[in-house]
Amino acid sequence: MLNRIAEAKKTEVNDLRSSIIPEQIRFRRQQEDTMTSFLDKQVHPGVKVIAEIKKASPSKGVLCEDFRPRELAREYAANGAAAISVITDRQFFQGSGEYLTAVKEEVKVPVLRKDFIIDEIQLYETLQMGADLVLLIAALHDYGGLLELSEKSRELGLEVLLEIHNKEELKTAMDLPIRMLGINNRNLKDFTVDIKTSLRLAEVIPDSFVRVSESGIRTARDMVLLEEYGFHAALIGESLVSSPEPGVKLRELAFYRELIDSDPC
Repeated sequence: MLNRIAEAKKTEVNDLRSSIIPEQIRFRRQQEDTMTSFLDKQVHPGVKVIAEIKKASPSKGVLCEDFRPRELAREYAANGAAAISVITDRQFFQGSGEYLTAVKEEVKVPVLRKDFIIDEIQLYETLQMGADLVLLIAALHDYGGLLELSEKSRELGLEVLLEIHNKEELKTAMDLPIRMLGINNRNLKDFTVDIKTSLRLAEVIPDSFVRVSESGIRTARDMVLLEEYGFHAALIGESLVSSPEPGVKLRELAFYRELIDSDPC
């Protein structure tokens, strides 16, 4: 599936090259206080939530029938989200860059663009959308490609969340100019999910990185487990957008410490 998506992105990149002129895009340096607060491991103890706005997935189809990204963003921001992730891929996830721009207009928390970035022209597009952070997927690149994209992101003022799946990809990440590592608990070959992927890799990730666990996080107990293994944030999408009350579900996860402390069982 990942290879199929990457091939589709090549067509998108060609279209972008004819519609985006990098020299005409104004570099929008992010507000330091916003990103510093989000990245600082000491500002708020415990695991922060990056709440995802996601309409559909290739494996499960439409997850949210009544999809209203602006309202969802406001609900996330009001119920404890430290940042908001927006999936912008159209073909496979029914996303849109317009969703991200709309979300950025609604909230003050950092906004992450989640897509399949294969070329630096997409970084200019990301900047144009208004994102603060961008996802890079290690499985899509060799070291040279990741270095080029992470350096360009830094130049543009975009914070990188580098997604890895195994120890080999972690080795590739060690010398890159990045601060955030995301461990995807979803196997991109068969789409199975196992939170133990994060727990295994946590033991070998240097303390210098902000650690983010992605996918399969559904309960307050999951959040406690991630905290025990040294994670600083959890990217959560499906359990929120598929909930009849996303705000209530988010509070359960964002304020997991209160919930656990009040439940002796």
